Amino acid sequence: MKYRTVGIFAHIDSGKTTLTERILFEAGKISAVGSIEDGNTESDSLQEEIERGISIRTTFHSFPWKTTFGEFQIQLVDTPGHIDFRNQVTDLLAAMETAIVVLEAGTGVQSQARLVIEELRKANVPMVFFINKLDRFDEDYLDTLVSLEEILAGAPVSLFQKNESGKLEFYLTHSAGFPKTVKEELISWSDELMISSWNDPSGQIDFSMIGLRTGPKAGKLYPVYGGSAKTGEGVRELLDLVLWTEPKDPKELTSSSCPLLVLSRRTDPSIGRYAVVYPTKDLDQADLSKVSRVLNKADADRTNTDPPLQFLNPDTEEEISELQKGKLVLLKNNEGLILLPGGPVSSLLHFESEGENLSADRSPSPFSVVMEPEESIDKEFWLCRLEGLVWEDPGYKLTNKEDTGQMVLLGRGELHLEIGIRRVMERTEKKLRFSSINIAKIELLKKMSHKVALEHRAFEDQKSSGALIAVLEDTADFSKQIAFEVSLPEEVKNSIETSFLEACLHGFYGEEVTGLKLRVLSYEMPKGDSVITLTLLKVAILAGVKELFASNTYLVGPLTEVEVMVDADHLGVVLSDLSRRSAKVVSIEEAVAGKSHLKANAPAQNLLGFSGALRNMTKGIGISWERTAFTYEFHAVLKE
Repeated sequence: MKYRTVGIFAHIDSGKTTLTERILFEAGKISAVGSIEDGNTESDSLQEEIERGISIRTTFHSFPWKTTFGEFQIQLVDTPGHIDFRNQVTDLLAAMETAIVVLEAGTGVQSQARLVIEELRKANVPMVFFINKLDRFDEDYLDTLVSLEEILAGAPVSLFQKNESGKLEFYLTHSAGFPKTVKEELISWSDELMISSWNDPSGQIDFSMIGLRTGPKAGKLYPVYGGSAKTGEGVRELLDLVLWTEPKDPKELTSSSCPLLVLSRRTDPSIGRYAVVYPTKDLDQADLSKVSRVLNKADADRTNTDPPLQFLNPDTEEEISELQKGKLVLLKNNEGLILLPGGPVSSLLHFESEGENLSADRSPSPFSVVMEPEESIDKEFWLCRLEGLVWEDPGYKLTNKEDTGQMVLLGRGELHLEIGIRRVMERTEKKLRFSSINIAKIELLKKMSHKVALEHRAFEDQKSSGALIAVLEDTADFSKQIAFEVSLPEEVKNSIETSFLEACLHGFYGEEVTGLKLRVLSYEMPKGDSVITLTLLKVAILAGVKELFASNTYLVGPLTEVEVMVDADHLGVVLSDLSRRSAKVVSIEEAVAGKSHLKANAPAQNLLGFSGALRNMTKGIGISWERTAFTYEFHAVLKE
């Protein structure tokens, strides 16, 4: 049996989950097609997914599929579309063999789809495109193809058309009915194929089918099918096309001493914590024993006391002792394992020996919420639940403040945090208090270069810190730097550095100051007690530098880009709400079916609650997508 891991990717609300549901029905995996509106789809099982009608976590489905050119076992991966859950998408890319990118007819390629296309190209994942919702927009997909061509910097090849009776025809099954130009497009990406076709005037070999098979893997051909996930039109043909194209070469997968890639982490009442794992090669019992020894032993002299690796069949949950390349399995967690999605299975020993930090935040977030239990005795209960949430989704980060008894949860966005809190509070009568969502802020030094003389006297002016001459200037980013243009004793340098960084902790607005550099030009240390002198020097720097912040820093925070698809009748009220939030409108474009596509940006703190307000303003019709970032090039000025 040939295994093929296929991921479904798209912008939010483009029909990924509906397509997954239809594929499972066509494959005989389910007896009836569920719907997002009814909350009964196979992919969306969490209460929050059902209530909100969006996918929150990646789901995996395995089923057989028979074609005219072979039998396959498809491992279908349905990914979340919302930007807040993007880490779940990027974590999968190393093991994706083929990608289905779902595009929505009647509009250009939307923002999240653009982003995922770029990521798939960087990961060398072959792509097949499916223009969805043709039952609603019929032939209105030209804008989609034009937009796709702009992103790919090359023309996608449309391989579907309507016949005389109005039914869709697809290239794999009706290639003879397609124009000659389509056949030429399928081989024009390869000089070798074109030359071979010229040398075969009899046409005995169909080089267009060879081009269609090999082009996507080479990253030179982008086939496009169309249809409707809701009605099922084009869905079976789409799967045949995916399986006809060559998959990503396993040799391109992440190489590691441990040939096991972690795709996702889960917790199950019956088996506990486990990871979904992709084997990059066949592993028999002896191979697995060797991998287990490598993971569980720091060196040859260490006694192996850790439990062996336990692999489970994802369908039956029965333990297995051999793995087949590309066949997804479950790996039960144990205390010695590190199962970080997006990387190979590793061990705690490896991280300790390499000096790596397990708590390092791979994707710093400006969004956080502070929580504390209503009853102090429930602290361990809530910590256990929060740690379980972070285990499943490393996009969260948890900090336990022992001194205050509070817990801080960081997330990738407003929606990410809202859903995380709701999930933690499900099915319990215990109470948890939590703050509103906090947004990170800093103070940025304004454009300046200010020369200062810093000195402090004490004991009736009998003692002096000595005069420190320095220049305070802005940097090209959010960094804080100190540079010495004079040779000084190490204890003096240390005193200057620590007091400068301490002065930056709380600026004029009470936030950390960044984007500045202290350049020390000269310093003469007075004679006398060096301890007193260095103490006075710290005071001089703290007082002098902080005094400059009042007029030379301004408050900045993360910026959010927002896209809104809204009925034209509601456009005015949405614009009014964005205006109250100090949003800057970038563009307004007319979309299909009387809808408007609006792009704007605003400080992230101003857009808190906007998604909920949009649903209320538009009676549930409006759709929004938000991307928040906080970099030197991408930030909002909050106050001056």
